[in-house]
Amino acid sequence: MSSFEHVFIRTQLGSADLAAELSALLSLELTHDDEGGVYLSRSASDGRPGIVGGKLYRNRYGYPLNDPEEESLIDGYDLVWDIGYSRREGNVQLDEARRLFEEITAKGYWPVVLLQGLDLLLACWDVRSGYQEFPPGTSPDVDHRALWAPYRQPPRI
Repeated sequence: MSSFEHVFIRTQLGSADLAAELSALLSLELTHDDEGGVYLSRSASDGRPGIVGGKLYRNRYGYPLNDPEEESLIDGYDLVWDIGYSRREGNVQLDEARRLFEEITAKGYWPVVLLQGLDLLLACWDVRSGYQEFPPGTSPDVDHRALWAPYRQPPRI
């Protein structure tokens, strides 16, 4: 299980270009590490102490082979933004991730998916199907395809 929440984004932009756009749109701090990694962060909301955010990178979790038995909602999403909270409080981290996700959806530029860890599908948005939250326990994997099918993006080969 991941110690982060994850926002999956469908875009043809690379991570550096999307990071620059998100930084400007959401008033985020954009930083780079020595290996070229791209990070987006800001102060936690509602006066909470700490920082929220994390690394933005190419989706390495997708399985882009069109095998229906291995299909996952995240297969067609290009980039992943790890959302962590510096104070390591799970409920606060999840709340902060939801806030960032909702701010992205309010801009209406890219299809996005919010996962708790890598196991639980919380919400999706795209221009065609709108915003949807999912029942507790919903997986982004084939078992719950009927729930998330409207948000599936075709994998890029």
